[in-house]
Amino acid sequence: MVASVEPYGVGLPKVFGAGVSLGMCAGIVIGSLVTLWLGEAAVDLAHRTVERLTGRRDHLNFELLLQ
Repeated sequence: MVASVEPYGVGLPKVFGAGVSLGMCAGIVIGSLVTLWLGEAAVDLAHRTVERLTGRRDHLNFELLLQ
């Protein structure tokens, strides 16, 4: 037997919206707890890693020193 689903029902958008809201709240809470648990040193380490991978870290340009 196939269950009938109303294509224009109001229930599905409400369930989707509730799921999105719950996911956002859970993400904020989990992110805050991880940040408090790891501390600022881990955040600095992650920041330096991202800067190193993107090539935006401050480093000496040795080619300019040879001039």
